[in-house]
Amino acid sequence: MHSILIALFLFFLPTAAWAGETIRVALLENAAQVLVTSGEGFFVKTASGDLLSKHPITSADLRIQKGITLNRQETGEEALFFSPRRGGKIAINRQLYDGTIQIKKKNGGLLVINEIDIERYLQGVVPAEMPADWEMEALKVQAVISRTYALYQRENRKGKEYDLVNTILGQVYKGESVEDSRASLAIAQTKGQILSYDGGLALTFFHSTSAGPTEDAAERWNIAFPYLKGVSCPLDRDSPYHEWKRTITLDDLEAALGKLGHPVGAIATLTPLQWSRAGRLLTVRILYSGGELIVKAEDLRKALGYKILPSTRFTIESFGRKIQIRGMGYGHGVGLCQWGAKVMAESGLNFDEILLYYYPGVTLQPYEEIK
Repeated sequence: MHSILIALFLFFLPTAAWAGETIRVALLENAAQVLVTSGEGFFVKTASGDLLSKHPITSADLRIQKGITLNRQETGEEALFFSPRRGGKIAINRQLYDGTIQIKKKNGGLLVINEIDIERYLQGVVPAEMPADWEMEALKVQAVISRTYALYQRENRKGKEYDLVNTILGQVYKGESVEDSRASLAIAQTKGQILSYDGGLALTFFHSTSAGPTEDAAERWNIAFPYLKGVSCPLDRDSPYHEWKRTITLDDLEAALGKLGHPVGAIATLTPLQWSRAGRLLTVRILYSGGELIVKAEDLRKALGYKILPSTRFTIESFGRKIQIRGMGYGHGVGLCQWGAKVMAESGLNFDEILLYYYPGVTLQPYEEIK
């Protein structure tokens, strides 16, 4: 009954003020093979608009030879466009997506792009970025910042092949597989709402767990927006990443430095060098048999892996063949802290109050008013 009521609410929700926007999401890059399927069938067009088949097909195995091959037949095309039959959906490697699919030959591999209405896109983002059983006001927060972030990226990538990727390097997007009625309700209740600053879209970075003050984006990435200066965030103590310990080996460290283009010999020391005002490590110094190396802490975190180093708010407790690390938080620390937003929502704050706390000076308004 609960899900039926939500469905009825969504059906009758007013939509007059929101014309709908589309977003282009890179699902795969440099793929050697892509399987496209649909129970309802789909049509395949070339870049010039010609149909490869007059009748819909239900499965296409795409690979690279001279051009793109479809079911082992050379098409001679560098790009193909896939549209589902009315009411249908397309699966990429067995993951369902709404909208249309473009597959291009690029750098010897296949680039897969999903073009989709942004409100439908959010249904595959919000429950992927935040647990759908969290407070409704927290889910509304996530809907607004994910919508704003996607539109900001689209605006700043005009002329590019796609607007953002479907991973944590953009926003996690998992298509239909994660859709949830509560997340869909939060999206519907904030339909078209974005955060703006000085007449344009705000850059709404967010992260899981701050474990202390959020970061100043100017110090972190040399991005100087007044609403990304950082705020106090003492509310995320229930996060499993509020405090953590990790052990890495010298082999792990050497492999990570190799990924960064710094092949080193025997490592003698790893020491913190520079800290941000919010308490995160900015650079580290590495002494090795060939000399000294200064590395950005965030680059080292990326190379080691985000699960190994959840954040750069860490200290080195001991150094040897095994390196003991104690840290706090998860993510880059800029913008909204999701676990902080969760606690604020549980305490009774509305989604707009939470947004204005983490992004001071922004305006919550319909996108139609600034586009």
